[in-house]
Amino acid sequence: MAFTFDGLTKIIQCDVGTTQFSASSVYSDWKRWVTQGDNAKYVPAFDLSVGGNPLGGAVLLGAYYFLQNGWKIRPQDSDHTLIIEGNLFPVPDDAGLFLPTVSQRNVLIAMRTSSLTQQLVVEAEGGGGVDANAVADAVWTKDISAVNTPGQAGTVLNEAETKAAEAKQAADLAAALSA
Repeated sequence: MAFTFDGLTKIIQCDVGTTQFSASSVYSDWKRWVTQGDNAKYVPAFDLSVGGNPLGGAVLLGAYYFLQNGWKIRPQDSDHTLIIEGNLFPVPDDAGLFLPTVSQRNVLIAMRTSSLTQQLVVEAEGGGGVDANAVADAVWTKDISAVNTPGQAGTVLNEAETKAAEAKQAADLAAALSA
């Protein structure tokens, strides 16, 4: 685990070296912690998680996790940037998620969340999801020559083809003049 859970103080302490974690990892570690010893006697740190519901066309609702009951996350005790990936929110919505470090270190917390989260089910073979090979084939066989936006693949491809044709003409002309 990258965390130490204290049910009495309701603190989730990031272990030394933890400078990045996902909302799903802290939730999963908490679920494991609850099953150990008598940890289930403490008020739950998380409300239910939401996600995985089918939206149709092999698209699933992305995951959201809700920290509740006054539980807080305390970053490791060092100056660093702590990056949290995924959708982690407090309950109630105006509660804080984090505590300062014990020795008042400078910690920049970067939340990488999404306001519109969906997951695409991709399976290599069968299973009802989107076939990964079909997606790859669609990408690699897509005609992008009509794309004319600077810096996009179609434009770069067209410019390369034009330069190759000009180079061939120059080589042909040089060959004809030297003959």
